Amino acid sequence: MKRLIGAFKNPVTRPRMIIWVGTILTALMLFVAVMVGATTSYWFCADICHAVQDDSISSYERSAHSEVSCVSCHMPVGANPVVFLLHKVKALGELPPTIANTFEIPLNPADHVAMNPEEMPDLICTQCHNLKNRIVTPSEGMIISHAAHEDQHITCTACHNRTAHDESGDWKAVNKDPKTGQLNVGHRDFMEMSACYRCHRLEDDGIAVASPYKNASGECEVCHLPTFELKPENHLAADFKEQHGKLAEEEEKRVEEAEVAHEEYEKENPHTKAKAGDLEARALENVPDSRLINECYTCHTKQSCEECHGGVEMPHAANYTSIHREEAEAHPTACANCHGGNSCTECHHSDPNVAGYTFVQGKSWMSQHDEAANQTGAAGCFECHKPTDCARCHVSGKGIGE
Repeated sequence: MKRLIGAFKNPVTRPRMIIWVGTILTALMLFVAVMVGATTSYWFCADICHAVQDDSISSYERSAHSEVSCVSCHMPVGANPVVFLLHKVKALGELPPTIANTFEIPLNPADHVAMNPEEMPDLICTQCHNLKNRIVTPSEGMIISHAAHEDQHITCTACHNRTAHDESGDWKAVNKDPKTGQLNVGHRDFMEMSACYRCHRLEDDGIAVASPYKNASGECEVCHLPTFELKPENHLAADFKEQHGKLAEEEEKRVEEAEVAHEEYEKENPHTKAKAGDLEARALENVPDSRLINECYTCHTKQSCEECHGGVEMPHAANYTSIHREEAEAHPTACANCHGGNSCTECHHSDPNVAGYTFVQGKSWMSQHDEAANQTGAAGCFECHKPTDCARCHVSGKGIGE
């Protein structure tokens, strides 16, 4: 260092040192400029940085933004070289999990990028899309007011989250989660009705997470014209009535699993609270994860399910097995609607539930119940039936149902 300083002080060597320093700085600036340009290209994003996340690249390539550069949306509008360099430094944090094969699949699973106004402010979209000079054409049968959402400080990507990464239609995931080996499940599309119900709700909708917008109605006419087919495609199937209970159970299970995954993700990726003056961030802060929305309750309330099922709580509570006898006695017709007239027989009038008697398959319980009672005694019968039940059949001649 002393020799370097001495070289600058020496009148003879000073010009040479100035030339060398200028050359080195110029080369360094050229290197940085080239590297910033290279690392912000599609080639680098797709083949280097996110090479292990093919699904993100394939969904981009089939989207409406496939000809738009990645940095157009994933860098601040009008960013200067310093911002670009800081972004590159931040991105280095993704390198260790990529090398260690611990990267997340899907990338950005809870769509926090779309819901983050700092990363995806409206300016990202409005640098190209100006709603003031273009005609918005909603899908057939739909009603949409961008102004109404803008007034509530809701950003573009809070609804249009998959515009640049299209996973609809025939798109298929190929990535597997390196932690679990499970195939990528993709992302939720915020343009689907379940995502609208993050904010728009019916009263008593049965959804566990609350809406941050109490006045955002969930009534059909708010968003749909009278010509719109309100029933989903699976509701139009001939066997939907027989299958809807199974579909409801599957949706309940999906939401339960999503709740667990959501809690785990939030623990691993804590997010800071919005600043007091950041209206957009504060508006979106309490909007729930769309994966937690039970799709059944976007049209039906819990009350409507119970009314249709004759007063029985639907879906059944977790402790339903312990109370189902009381429910069956109180709502025998309702039980038969789903489980059939022989629903009790299937579980309770067969071995080993009737100890000491094996029922003959193919013969009705009614034709065998007297023999079972003779062989095993009536004590087991009276665990479910009352003594007067015998009289209801054998004295009045009217059946009590099975």
